[in-house]
Amino acid sequence: MTNMSPSGLSDGLPDAQDEPEPDSPRKEWRLPSATFGIDIQCDDTRWQPYLVLVEARLGALAETLGLPEHGEVSVKLTNDRQISELNRGFRDKSGATNVLSFPALDFTAPSEKNDFPQMPFSLGDIVLAFDTLAFEADAAGKGFSDHLVHLLVHGLLHLLGYDHQNDADAARMEARESTLLAGVGVGDPYGAANVGTEKGKAGGDKG
Repeated sequence: MTNMSPSGLSDGLPDAQDEPEPDSPRKEWRLPSATFGIDIQCDDTRWQPYLVLVEARLGALAETLGLPEHGEVSVKLTNDRQISELNRGFRDKSGATNVLSFPALDFTAPSEKNDFPQMPFSLGDIVLAFDTLAFEADAAGKGFSDHLVHLLVHGLLHLLGYDHQNDADAARMEARESTLLAGVGVGDPYGAANVGTEKGKAGGDKG
């Protein structure tokens, strides 16, 4: 799989379909340096009501996972058009997906609370598409915010070396997702109510 540095995600892509108006400029900021860094880029104004949620949940997850203060993660909040470009360019797949992860570190196995560089580092990039998330949440009868948090967890675990290429890896990743989601008040997307349905699936992958 091809990894991409955080700075590469914003280069060479078409502008978002829903460009911010002059009185609502693109949002870019990071959490204070006393915590694990979270860089958020909002390329579609429909995400703006959820920016605080993204920041808060990623901050809580970073604390739970023991991510060091000298690291950071980048989050790109975009739409189906832009994520389709990334999906085609880095995975050779057509169409949109819900979430893509671009790890900056090469973990040979899932890693938490260790195996991090001693110097400042980037964990990688998480890219989310508003249109697909909204469609999936509506189709599954779940709240958009809960589905968003699920995909943030899913994307973050990909950056930490988790994957779902086989049944054993998928079971380990899903179990970790369920535990982390419970910690932030989100129900288990892989629970009994979702068995045999597509409700729990987080279809994105690593770039």
